[in-house]
Amino acid sequence: MTQARQAVESFLRANPWPCALAPDDDGKGAQIVEAGTGKMLRFRWDELADAVAKENPTRPAPYLVLVFADGRQIALADVGFAFAPSTVNTGPLPDLPATFCFRDFRHLSAGVQALLSEDGREREALSAVLLGIALLDGARAAGFDVSREERELESLLRRLEERGARV
Repeated sequence: MTQARQAVESFLRANPWPCALAPDDDGKGAQIVEAGTGKMLRFRWDELADAVAKENPTRPAPYLVLVFADGRQIALADVGFAFAPSTVNTGPLPDLPATFCFRDFRHLSAGVQALLSEDGREREALSAVLLGIALLDGARAAGFDVSREERELESLLRRLEERGARV
């Protein structure tokens, strides 16, 4: 058993929130499921180059960074999966956080909905939509299925586009 595999199994036993590990039948891979969202990360153990436990001074709980041979990095944290955003489709964004989680998408989505219920807040709504795009692009690059969130974001973008020139 590799050191990375032992680190993942040990970390998830010690910190069962909100991710659970389910080994594949053949023992060569596993999937980690985020309980709150049902998001799933499926991988083969030989794809995992390292797993490093870390502490964040602003959060009480430790987290585990999974480093894959292809360069992807995904953290397992008390918020679930955490991953870097991608600006491939948005270009540089001011105030872009270094990491996102799926909880952040729910907050962004709710924020856009609230902004769209008020006149004159279109520019702020557009900024939040762009953050949502960077979040989903990062999640997709990390290996997550984001089709459900993409549909939600597209709906919000359509509502924003209906506002036309006011942006």
